[in-house]
Amino acid sequence: MQDQPNDAVKAVMSNYSPIEVKRLLHNHDESMFVHHQTSKSIIDFYAEHNEDIHHWLLDDSHAFEYYANAMAAYNAAQAQCKCEHERHEVQNVFLKDVVYIFIATVCYDLAASHDMLDMTMQEVEDWQLAKDLEMQKTKLQLIQGGKS
Repeated sequence: MQDQPNDAVKAVMSNYSPIEVKRLLHNHDESMFVHHQTSKSIIDFYAEHNEDIHHWLLDDSHAFEYYANAMAAYNAAQAQCKCEHERHEVQNVFLKDVVYIFIATVCYDLAASHDMLDMTMQEVEDWQLAKDLEMQKTKLQLIQGGKS
């Protein structure tokens, strides 16, 4: 993963929990992109982060092949469109594919950087619960520290 995450990477990091990351890596079904299911959520994410997304996918040697294939398929499909409605539908599918390739790549990099690739789902759940408990303890200490 790049040293300085861009805003799109930060958005994925803040939205996807370790458990969601692990599920996405083991099941590449579209339903695993839990925070980007509707056309609106996908288009909004793309609109906000398109430059970061494209730069990331161009720079990532593994993701680039998927990205280039999606672009080629998009261009071929656009050539077959007979009306503006068809072009719009093809564009929506392309945007979804680009966003999903980006999110999957970021999730893989996150999992690799946190040694989660070889963890079982139970180990990831335990790790996340331990982190959540640690965070709650810190919050409680802050709250209690503010009382006289």
